[in-house]
Amino acid sequence: MRKFFSVIALGAALVVAGSLSAWADSHEVQKMLQKMQQRIDELESQVNQLKGGSAEGGEGGSASVSDLTSRVETLEGGLSGLNGFQFGGLMYGSYNYNFNSPESRDNSLRIFDVNHNNFTMDLLQLEASKETESGVGFHSVLDYGKTAGLIHSDWDGDLAHNFEVQQAYLTYTFGVGNGLDMKFGKFATLLGGEVIESPYNPNISRSFMFGYAIPFTHTGVLFSYALNDMVSLTAGVVNGWDNVVDNNNGKTFLGSLGIQHGDLAWTFNGVFGPEDDDNGKSQTGVFDTVLTYSPIDNIDLLVNFDYGQASDVLAGAGGDADAEWIGLSGIVTIGCGLLNPTWEDWSLALPGEWFSDEDDYRTGIAQDLWEVTGTLKWQMSEHLQARLEYRHDESNRSSFEKDSRFQKGQDTMILEFAYLV
Repeated sequence: MRKFFSVIALGAALVVAGSLSAWADSHEVQKMLQKMQQRIDELESQVNQLKGGSAEGGEGGSASVSDLTSRVETLEGGLSGLNGFQFGGLMYGSYNYNFNSPESRDNSLRIFDVNHNNFTMDLLQLEASKETESGVGFHSVLDYGKTAGLIHSDWDGDLAHNFEVQQAYLTYTFGVGNGLDMKFGKFATLLGGEVIESPYNPNISRSFMFGYAIPFTHTGVLFSYALNDMVSLTAGVVNGWDNVVDNNNGKTFLGSLGIQHGDLAWTFNGVFGPEDDDNGKSQTGVFDTVLTYSPIDNIDLLVNFDYGQASDVLAGAGGDADAEWIGLSGIVTIGCGLLNPTWEDWSLALPGEWFSDEDDYRTGIAQDLWEVTGTLKWQMSEHLQARLEYRHDESNRSSFEKDSRFQKGQDTMILEFAYLV
């Protein structure tokens, strides 16, 4: 039955992709709207000419004016209906090789790049949104593929495993001060220095922190307000981590403080609330901060720090005890145009990370993890890119599968092609 729903979901996604292909590129949408506007102007000119001669043309002239006026109104109605609509999407796939040759063919402790020696259709994504000048609108992101199955929210078994409505929310702006923006529905988390879609990150693989320290999505309501050009606040109430239907009677609070000054952006994010199934006693909280800075052209820096705690989840000598986890990562992205202007289509990303899960609450093993990665990117055309990544993972415990046993490290290589609209 699950395979049946997966086939149906893929078919629906392909049908929608086909029907939207003509609209997918925002430049094409703009050209279409310009042509419609030009046609309206031409028809209005004809209407004005006929109106000028209607006194001499009698009933025939009046009929022509009425017909053209109706055509102009029809075109204007279609144009206004498309106003504010935006369509987009992406598709990417990869080949992954683990030099440990794990017997299970799974890459240990990896987030999305989980299959060794495997070609993977990672993600087909369709995006549609509309927003009016008053701030009323919607935003939707539909995912299909391996990644969709790995971020799958708890929909209570209502959707196929490899299809996911990653985001689907309504927007509204209240006329308060500079404008209070609201999101209501399902949306991506505020936490973390990376996102679900691989091509939008400096690297192909995700950090341990992205997979084990923070959630992927939330369902609830979120309010955002810009105090001025530099400072913004966001706060809301959600069901919890990666669930559409709440798993307990408590609610989770989500918030963010953002500071923007020139090429420097710094956000302070937090999430707090009960996350255990049918257990409102235990409280889970994460403090997250992300700093991005571009000191010069072709150099981008990103630093991410996470600290998390879950109360009353560990069995201690005197009763339940708290679990903690902590992580720090940094990424330097270098545009090769810095070295030679003819290399502007190439770039190199160099991240490093440390993640500690000493209470074995997040990864299942009490351990300290670290990783270093190098990712070479080639922008092949305006929409097509290719990337090659080499990564080394290390732990103070034997956490990584090699053949049929475990050791403290693993090395992987990934080749990825991505098409972005």
